[in-house]
Amino acid sequence: MMRGKKLENIKSILIIGLSSIGDNLLISPVIKLIQEKYPDASIDIVVGPRAIDFAKDNPVFSNFYVWDKSSGILTLKRMMKNQQYDMIVDFRNSFIPFFLRGKFKLTCFKREFFSDKFSTHESERTLQLFKSYFGMPEKIELYFPLKNEEIQQFKKSLHDIIDFEKKDKIFVLNPGAAFEKKRWKKENFAETGKKIISKYGGKILIVGNNKEFELAEEIRQKINSEKALNLAGKISFRCLAYILSESSLLITNDTGTMHLASAMKCPIIAIFGPGNPHRYGPIGTKNIVLHTRMDCFPCILESKCKKNFVCMNDVSVEDVMNAVSQILNQHQ
Repeated sequence: MMRGKKLENIKSILIIGLSSIGDNLLISPVIKLIQEKYPDASIDIVVGPRAIDFAKDNPVFSNFYVWDKSSGILTLKRMMKNQQYDMIVDFRNSFIPFFLRGKFKLTCFKREFFSDKFSTHESERTLQLFKSYFGMPEKIELYFPLKNEEIQQFKKSLHDIIDFEKKDKIFVLNPGAAFEKKRWKKENFAETGKKIISKYGGKILIVGNNKEFELAEEIRQKINSEKALNLAGKISFRCLAYILSESSLLITNDTGTMHLASAMKCPIIAIFGPGNPHRYGPIGTKNIVLHTRMDCFPCILESKCKKNFVCMNDVSVEDVMNAVSQILNQHQ
């Protein structure tokens, strides 16, 4: 990391972002601090192919570049051409900035290596790495801004399925996950949806990407109610953000959608099997994490398991319904 230099006269900034949407949402508190510290500067960002929706149409960024790290740093350098920035902030903590043209280059090799990667939440850990330059917020919150015009557009396009004026309860189910071992059983999601409709009414919206459409449709059919709708693959990521901002609750696996809900201040019930909610759980006060009772929790290496990921079976529908009751009673 650059030391001993004042970061002044910053008019152009390049952020070296991360590979997934969820990871980029976790660094959004630092990005917000950068934006506030340099309000007149243009901010560009580099993201991985799976994180396009984080950068696309995001009013924070003037431009974004999509870079697959497997293509090598020289590919990124060619993409940048002769672009020069006053400041490059590297959230990958890599050698990337040294291949690009920039006056100030911020990366955190030593601090990152010795930082706590188990019990400290990732958003707080990242803030600590860069706090000597950008400070610390009073409250750690994820950040994903929507423009007023797109809010009105989403409200209009969703009018036929959601009556926002009536303030009906909206319950969002997110049954997918890129790593399938993190998925709670589809039968459990369906049974939870049935119980929610029976007890609370409202609408059940099942979300996911286009690869998860069939999974969402199977759950919708099992719920077997006109109040359950399958939106998987049918709405944009930014439209999903708006829906979450208007929803009473999200029930989700450990995914980027969980972090998006945190950014949109939507209460969350997060179901964890493999993974570490201490580091990657939802941020906020109206959230409940449900997880295994096994003594190997939380996972250190979540992709490898000697017990065949039986931990995902430990969370019951009753556990989730109890959490739903807690969150809704808290609202009341």
